Amino acid sequence: MRLIKKIGSIPILPKIALTFLMVLTPLFYLGLKMNEAGADIVRQEIAGSLSSRVELYMDILDGDFDRSMRLLREYVNDEDLLKLSTTSEVMPVIERNRSVLRLKQQMDLLSRSSAFIENAMVFIPRMNRIVASNSNSIVDFNEEMFRTLSEPTNPLDSPFVIWDNRVFITMPYGYIDNGPLFLIAVEISSAEISAKLKQFALEDSIAVLSSDRMVWSSLGESAPALDNETRNVLYMAEEGSRRVSIDNRDYLLAIKKSEIHNTKLLMMVPSEKVERPLDRYRNWVFVLYGVSVLVIIAFSFSMYRIIHRPLMQLVRSFRKIEQGRFDVSVDYPFQDEFGYLYRQLNAMILELKRLIQEVYEQQYRIRLAELKHLQSQINPHFLYNTFFILYRMAKQDGNERIMGLTKHLGEYFQFITRDDVEEVTLASEAAHSKSYTEIQSIRFSNRITVRFAEVPKGAEQLLVPRLILQPIIENAFIHSLEKRAKGGVLEVDFHMRESELHIRVEDSGGIDEAIIARLQALLNGRQDVTVTTGMINVHRRLQIKFGGTAGLHLSKGELGGLQIMIVIPLQGG
Repeated sequence: MRLIKKIGSIPILPKIALTFLMVLTPLFYLGLKMNEAGADIVRQEIAGSLSSRVELYMDILDGDFDRSMRLLREYVNDEDLLKLSTTSEVMPVIERNRSVLRLKQQMDLLSRSSAFIENAMVFIPRMNRIVASNSNSIVDFNEEMFRTLSEPTNPLDSPFVIWDNRVFITMPYGYIDNGPLFLIAVEISSAEISAKLKQFALEDSIAVLSSDRMVWSSLGESAPALDNETRNVLYMAEEGSRRVSIDNRDYLLAIKKSEIHNTKLLMMVPSEKVERPLDRYRNWVFVLYGVSVLVIIAFSFSMYRIIHRPLMQLVRSFRKIEQGRFDVSVDYPFQDEFGYLYRQLNAMILELKRLIQEVYEQQYRIRLAELKHLQSQINPHFLYNTFFILYRMAKQDGNERIMGLTKHLGEYFQFITRDDVEEVTLASEAAHSKSYTEIQSIRFSNRITVRFAEVPKGAEQLLVPRLILQPIIENAFIHSLEKRAKGGVLEVDFHMRESELHIRVEDSGGIDEAIIARLQALLNGRQDVTVTTGMINVHRRLQIKFGGTAGLHLSKGELGGLQIMIVIPLQGG
C-alpha cells in the first residue's frame, strides 16, 4: 500500500512513461513467449519434416536393395544355372554355350534392375568360370574372390560383403566339398549411392548411409569431414531426431534404421540454417520493442510540453491560492482547453477575492448580531417573577433575604447588560450562572436543590462567549424543575480532559428519549429550525468560536432528567 502511494505521488511525466512501459512490457513479454512457442513448434515441424524425409529416402533405398535380393533368390532356381553348376562336364558344347548365353542375359537384366547395381555375376566352380554382366564373355574364375564372397553371413547382420574395397550382396547355393555349388553376387555401386545421397542432402547438410561393414556419405560444400570415430558415434545413435555438435557446430540430426538390411540413414542439417528465420524474427521483436520505447519517450515528452507543463503552472497557481495569495494571474497564449481553464482561473481568483471579503464582513455581522440577539433574549418572566418575589419578601419583612436577592439580581443585570464585551472568562460566566441559580433558589425555596461545583483552577481564565451556561440552566428550570412540587435537583460541574473541558448541566425533571433525540437533531441542523432557542444559540456560538468539535451534547442523565454536556476545546479555539 505504501509503495502504491509512493508511485502515485511521483510527477505526471514519469507516471505517463511508467504507465506506458507497464502496459507495453507484458505485451512484449507475451509476444516474446509467443515467438518462442512458435519457434518451438517450427523446430518440431522441421524435425518432423526431416525425419519424414529420412524415412522416405530409407524406404527408397530399402526398395532398391530388397528388389535386388529378391531377384537374386529367384535366379537361384534358374534352370541353366543349375545345369551349368552340376552337369557342365557332360553337357554338349552347343547346349552349354546356349545356357551360358542365356545366363549372361539374365545377369544383364539383374544388373539393369537397379541403379545401385554396378555388376551382376555368377561364380560356377565346376566350370571354373564367372559369368558377369560387365563382360562380353566368360571370365576366368577368381578363387580368392569366390572364397571371400562365399562366406556365410548372419541374416540379422548387414547383407553386404566387402572385398577389395568393393561392396557385394551375395547369394550362395548348395555346399559341396566345403564350398557352394554356385554363387550369385551383385556389386553395389558406391558412386551411385553417394550420388543418391547427394540428391537427398541440402547445401550444407550431411547424408550418411552406413552399416556395420560399410559407410557411404555425401557432404555439403561447407559441411565438415567425418572421421571414422564420428561415423561410428553417429551409427551407434538411436533412431529419431536430436541435436548434435560436430567441430563446434550444431546440427539437427535425423536417423532412420532399416530393419530389413540392418542399415541406417543419417541426415544432418545445420541448426543455424533452420533457425536463421526464427532468429531474424526474434531480432525484429526486440527492434519493435526498442522502437516502442523510443516512441513512448517521445510521446511522454510531447505530453509534458502539451499537458504537463501547463498543468504544473495551474498546480503552482492553486498552491499560491491555498496560501491565501490572491494576487495570482496566469497567462496562456493559446485558445485550447488550457486557455479556457487559465481564463476561468483568473476570473475565479477575482471572484474569490470579492466573495471572501463579503463573506468575512457578513460573518462578522452575523456573529455580532447573534450575540446581540442572545443578549436581548432576557426572559421577561424572570424579571417579573423576581419583582414579585421582592414584593412578597418586603410584605413579609424579610430584609436580609431582600438584601441577598437584590445583590444577586444586581450582579445578574450588571453581567447581561455589558454590551461592550463579547467574551468573558469561564470564572465570570460561572459566577453569573451561580447568581442566577441563587435567585431561583430563593424563588422556589425548598422545592429545588442546586449543586454548583467550583471551576477548575486550570480553566478559570479560559475565554468563552458570554452567556453560554446561564441559558442552559434557565432551560432546566423552565422546562423541567418548575413542574416539580418538591425534590427537584440541578447539578452543574466541570471536568478537565486532555484537550477538552466538559461542563455538565443535569436536572431530575424527567424526559423522554424521543424528545432528547429530537432536540439533538435540532442542534445538529438535521431539521428545519424556525424559532431560535437559547440552547441552539449557545450551540452555534460555541461552534463559531471553537470549531465543529465544540457544542452541546444531549443525553438522559442518572438523575432521570436531561443531561447537557457543554464541550469546549482547550486548544485551537
